[in-house]
Amino acid sequence: MRRIAKIAFIVLAGLILIHLILRLIPYPELNSYLSRSYGFAVLDRNGRLLRVFPADDGVKREWAALKDIPTGVVRIFTRAEDKRFYLHPGIDPAAIAAAGIRNLQAGRTVSGASTITMQLARMIKPRRRGIAGKFHEAFDALRLEARLSKKQILELWINGIPFGSNIEGLPAASRARFGREPAQLDDARAVLLAVIPRRPSLYDPMRNPHATMNAALILSRQCRLNLNESDLIEAAADAAPEILTDAKNPFHAPHFTDRVNSARHQSVHTIGVRTTLDLDLQLYAERRLLSELAMLENNRISNGAILAIDNATGEVLIYVGSASWFDDESGGKIDGVRSRNQPGSCLKPFLYALALENGFFPNDILPDIPTVFGSSEAYSPGNFNRRFNGPVRFRLALASSLNVPAVYLIERLGVRNFEDWLAALGFDSIAANKGNYGVGLALGNAEVSLEEMTRAFAVFPRGGKMFNLRFTETQPESQAPQLMSPYCAWVITDILSDQASRFVGFGAAAAMATEFPSMFKTGTANQFQHIWALGASARFTVGVWMGNFSGQTVIGRTGSSIPARIASDLLAALESQAPETSSFIERRTLLPVPGRVREIPACSLSGMIAGPSCGGLVREWLPKDMPSQGGAAISLCTWHRTYSNGYARGFSNGYPVEYPPEYQAWLAERFRQGRAVQDGTARIRLPVSGSVFFVDPALPPEAQAIRIETAGFSPGALVYANDVLQGSLNHAGVFALPLRRGSQYIVVEDENGLSAVTIEVR
Repeated sequence: MRRIAKIAFIVLAGLILIHLILRLIPYPELNSYLSRSYGFAVLDRNGRLLRVFPADDGVKREWAALKDIPTGVVRIFTRAEDKRFYLHPGIDPAAIAAAGIRNLQAGRTVSGASTITMQLARMIKPRRRGIAGKFHEAFDALRLEARLSKKQILELWINGIPFGSNIEGLPAASRARFGREPAQLDDARAVLLAVIPRRPSLYDPMRNPHATMNAALILSRQCRLNLNESDLIEAAADAAPEILTDAKNPFHAPHFTDRVNSARHQSVHTIGVRTTLDLDLQLYAERRLLSELAMLENNRISNGAILAIDNATGEVLIYVGSASWFDDESGGKIDGVRSRNQPGSCLKPFLYALALENGFFPNDILPDIPTVFGSSEAYSPGNFNRRFNGPVRFRLALASSLNVPAVYLIERLGVRNFEDWLAALGFDSIAANKGNYGVGLALGNAEVSLEEMTRAFAVFPRGGKMFNLRFTETQPESQAPQLMSPYCAWVITDILSDQASRFVGFGAAAAMATEFPSMFKTGTANQFQHIWALGASARFTVGVWMGNFSGQTVIGRTGSSIPARIASDLLAALESQAPETSSFIERRTLLPVPGRVREIPACSLSGMIAGPSCGGLVREWLPKDMPSQGGAAISLCTWHRTYSNGYARGFSNGYPVEYPPEYQAWLAERFRQGRAVQDGTARIRLPVSGSVFFVDPALPPEAQAIRIETAGFSPGALVYANDVLQGSLNHAGVFALPLRRGSQYIVVEDENGLSAVTIEVR
């Protein structure tokens, strides 16, 4: 017994020593193999395949954890290649002896004795055929067994088996031949796949189903599977080239899947990732975009992009980067969701939100009259319909997207403050160029992306909370900092869903009328080369851009109602698929009315609290903590006055209207009802002192003049240029000054006062 124990000890010590030597011998090829890249599948939120990416070396190779492969499938592959896999140390002496006998009997090599571990060793470091090569494979197999567990070896092998046709591993082969994940394989399909590695050129159910079925039938009997020939015929039919083409080679949402692929860690072994995208909605959005573009072919609008997100979670539900990925002539591979273009009026809601956060209220009056902003670099905006509306309420100015009030606001608030506000809202494009914008930023002369616009627009229905977009289910939800007050967010959503206030700028706007509470904002770049629409319900936000990546202007005029139709249809589709909740069904507005606000009856003209003489009333919401006295927003209307007899001659409604002095020219030139009340300060409104004007050589000098517009002067006030009397103001307080080169010192004077400006004509 002592001798036996001694011998056993020596043998055990020898085995341990051999194991340690095998484990400690450097094996750099294994480390390289373990770090090689794998392709992966991108799935939609319901598990449907969007796209499969190959590995970095172009091989179709995916990864599946052993626990995610059915036990029966693993048993079939193990039985097909190495039935004593769990019993040997990497080499199988019994298999070697049996193969030797068969080869001697045949007089040639007809059978090998490679174990699964030896096959893995050959994958890690290919060797030359022959005795020397087999010896090296056997040695490497022993090294593998010393380093890895049986489970690890089996997992690496089953994910690296060469199947031919540039396919490696069971996951990639299962998808390429049957359009299935390994977890969806049954015994019949597993057997058909298990015989392919023996002779990939012969045993491939897609190319040679008959030979493959014969080999699979033999293997199924060896594995004692309850399969017959009809089962294998049915399974092999799924591998026909014309079957499941889309499932085997899907190519949906290419810009989105590219983005998901670039964000993943390439060394992470994963069979795929489930994203937030909804394939049905994605395909519907693509069809809607193509149908609208087909009608704009003659207008040189060739492309578009769409982004739709879930307001609660930030999940991306629709992501259309271009009309067609394969249209290289129109830049189809450019991602229109991330490319930057001028948004036009789509930036206005954020400007008005900044105004609300800085003391403005929805019933404040903003001027919509001809105005010059700046001096030598003057800016004189106009509206889309080439009309001026005089005094307009804050609400109406935003809902109808009027330009002059927007520029008035940015000049009051400061361009730099607006830049900082947009940067806080996630406009990285603005943050990178702060300090380079002027008042034209209010009308969208900056370049921003559809992603930035859509994400920022969703802050309003989210009650003022910022968030990050989510592309995959495993991506954690971001924290939600409160960027703007709930009151501010609610007012903007209420204004942009107010169809009555929208009428001045857009008319009936049927594209923006939905069966559920919704808000919209559209925008058009200067030359119509970019048209935008943003739409949101309580649960979803949609952004649409249309134009062309080349920046060419369009032919003719195309309105932003086109992308608005798409946004409206997509919101309806999103709402129809979302589960209904009682709180949403009962809600009549996008957001519930925030606490600590009060409703006031406001004069539709002055915005002040309506008095007995006001002809039109509107309802407005103001914070409860506003002071009860002072401020135009909460004062009794002073614009409507009633004479002692209750009637004023010349006013059809019986009530005269007294406007602030700056509306004098606007009133008089169109013979509007009312009068401008002088406040004791007379001034020249236009031109702005320091302005530079240029003579147009194509026009006769007598046909060119500078408009002098005043406020507070009486008709007949005298106008001087360089101390030379030029004439007098008309009934509107306006004078046309002939254009003369050089510096011009302009003075207007009457009994109410004197005002002067200096300009230059070149």
